[in-house]
Amino acid sequence: MRAPTVATEARPHPTQRPLSPVVRRYADHAQHNCVTDDFVTADGFQLGRWANRQRIARAIRALPKQRECELSAVGFDWQVDPVPQTDAKRLHMLTELATYRELHGTAEVPVHYRTDDGERLGEWLYRQIKRWRTGKLTEDEQAVLDLFGVTPGARRRGPRPTVASA
Repeated sequence: MRAPTVATEARPHPTQRPLSPVVRRYADHAQHNCVTDDFVTADGFQLGRWANRQRIARAIRALPKQRECELSAVGFDWQVDPVPQTDAKRLHMLTELATYRELHGTAEVPVHYRTDDGERLGEWLYRQIKRWRTGKLTEDEQAVLDLFGVTPGARRRGPRPTVASA
């Protein structure tokens, strides 16, 4: 009986796969520039907003594993760890907050806002900010809310302008 033929070429390590175009674009710019939230490439691509969406998606466990591996391989600055899966309610509300932010361009949710499935997102966020102001919100929870652009400071009064989405 003959031994099976074994390929002599080693399989590429998962991080050695070719990078997707947008991850390659991030890696190229991150080498030479600090990619801030408002960073826009020469061709008008809002790379900073894209990078922030990747951080948020990872924090709420919505980022595909392959994309996370690609970004980690190029030294992406994640800033915060993902939310533990044990806190399903918080994870759900953060997902709703991410959806609201994508639709409205801000995380300043009106206190009486309800999601399509009836969740009281505005009240939940108000309670989180109140806990933050009184020092009862953990640093990890603060960091995740900070990713969304939520701060414990007082909001501006008057109408909230929406930001055009990318």
